[in-house]
Amino acid sequence: MLWIHIWTMFGNPVFYIGKVNIANLLAIGGNGVDLFFVISGFCMYFFYASKTQFSYTDFGRFIKKRWFRLSPAFYAAAIFYIINYALSYGFQYSDVLSFLTSVFYLNAILPTYNPSPHFWTLSVEWQFYFTIPFLLIYQFRHGFTKVFFYIYGTIFLLGLISIFILKGSFDLLTNQIFFRGIEFAAGIVAARILLNTSYVLKYRAMWLFISVLITYCGRVLISKFVLDLSSSYYNLFKLFGFGLMGCGFAGILYLSVTSTKWLNKLLGNNLFKTMGRISYSFYLWHGLVARPVTEYMLSIFTSKALPGAIVATLISAAMLYPVSLLSYRLLEKPFLSIGNLTTR
Repeated sequence: MLWIHIWTMFGNPVFYIGKVNIANLLAIGGNGVDLFFVISGFCMYFFYASKTQFSYTDFGRFIKKRWFRLSPAFYAAAIFYIINYALSYGFQYSDVLSFLTSVFYLNAILPTYNPSPHFWTLSVEWQFYFTIPFLLIYQFRHGFTKVFFYIYGTIFLLGLISIFILKGSFDLLTNQIFFRGIEFAAGIVAARILLNTSYVLKYRAMWLFISVLITYCGRVLISKFVLDLSSSYYNLFKLFGFGLMGCGFAGILYLSVTSTKWLNKLLGNNLFKTMGRISYSFYLWHGLVARPVTEYMLSIFTSKALPGAIVATLISAAMLYPVSLLSYRLLEKPFLSIGNLTTR
């Protein structure tokens, strides 16, 4: 996410090896949000579906735990973004509305009052948090498959219907659960398979290639070239593009978590473990750091966009690491155990 945002601010510089624009291949990094939604669906189902029963009392505990897990750090970050904006343009009444929008996680629903553009993803996360408990509750009564398709099939169908009714007149829906629910659903399916099968997948390299190919097909569907093919129904490409990326990312995720040998070698070191722990804070604060660093680098690398983007990314990452570590220790770690569900 950091690299893509900085790369965009530098005007999307190209990088050719032969006749291949490597920048286009790296553009999949701009869909880190889609991977994040898949991972979220995977983790929420994997960690809570192991309970022999999930009740409405657990529903309340689940929401409480998620609120304490996300809110202290998010509220602090939102206040800093608002203060930073007020210092540049003066305090306005809209700053109060921006804070209230963040308090209730309405950032994707009310983007006008969103303190920072990337905060919309947290709004969608909360929409997901209010759907998955119903799957966890009713799967024990009616079966996983039936409840899963009732919930996420309905969400997908509502997204599909909205395209033909609203056409391109309400793009706000594309950043809501109606369009993104399929990505969470793909993660849930990957977790379900992992929990309920001991089958050792053969030809893993082939399946990895297929998963990556599916992911890139989804990325192509949401590219400007494809979206420009229809002025009324371009959101249809988005809906199926998100779906394909969700399936592709879910396949990559499943292959990763079941490949313990190479995954441990790659991600098992202390640096990567720490980065995993502070990734949420990194996400929250990166806008405050990356923008001034990038603006300064733009004044230095006036005619060399690609080197400038690389340097800006490295400097921003180095600055964000201690900031995110401090944020994790003060605003995340103390709240991790609040609202824990008891295992029956």
